[in-house]
Amino acid sequence: MEKFADLKKRFIFSVCAIAFFTVFVFFSQHIIVKLFVFAIASVIGVWAIWEYVAFLKTKMVDLPFKMMATFTVLLICSNGLQMFDVSLYGINQIMLALFVFSIFLYYFSKVEGAIVSISTCFFGICYILVPISLMVRILYPETIISIPINGRLWLAYLLIVTKITDIGGYFLGTRWGKTKIAPRISPGKTIVGAFGGLVFALLTSLVFFLISYFFPTIGFHLTFAQAIILGALLGIFGQIGDLAESLLKRDAKVKDSNKMPGFGGVLDSLDSLLFTAPIVYTFIKSM
Repeated sequence: MEKFADLKKRFIFSVCAIAFFTVFVFFSQHIIVKLFVFAIASVIGVWAIWEYVAFLKTKMVDLPFKMMATFTVLLICSNGLQMFDVSLYGINQIMLALFVFSIFLYYFSKVEGAIVSISTCFFGICYILVPISLMVRILYPETIISIPINGRLWLAYLLIVTKITDIGGYFLGTRWGKTKIAPRISPGKTIVGAFGGLVFALLTSLVFFLISYFFPTIGFHLTFAQAIILGALLGIFGQIGDLAESLLKRDAKVKDSNKMPGFGGVLDSLDSLLFTAPIVYTFIKSM
């Protein structure tokens, strides 16, 4: 019963989060909402980086949070600048280069432990910030491709398929799962749960295929084969992303990335999306 009480909390939070983002994404093309999108993405990014820095502190690695937070806001906002002015395409690469230079300059006076600190700093940016930036670019695909597509539906596809995988896998694994996948990393993850999560991902992806099939003019095109392949990729890599964050938590010896009722923390909520967002972005980019 205790497990299902936790499931209830997860379910309620996930439903509320999906409902909020559905409404939010629906109005995302309004200029005021666009500015709010980049503000929210910046807050989420900074919060996730803060939790990551807290992980590293348990391993006696002290990262420059203020510098990483500043770069987080600058990189996400640079995506917005590209959306309003295509002549600024490439500003992200400039931001990344500036970050590399800044981090090395920062550690010129902190030689001891510099290799570990610089490496974990770069890893944090790649692991957390890049996928968050890609989610923004999925919502506003005019920054990456010229053909008209509905970025709102693609972001909804990413969020819903990924989160349904989490919910389905957790429910089936809690109810019927026995054989553990990685007991040292995540004792609750089972083979039944993993298979169930994959099935839920495929079914949800096929629902989006039906939407694409019956409403071909809405700017969301997904063939049956693409729905199967993309759904399978999101179902598999979403669960790998969940295990990946669990690995970091186990090494840091913390249960949740943050003590927040119902979902633990920002990284706990983003973990699977950090692995699935690049897949959807790459698919859209190839269109």
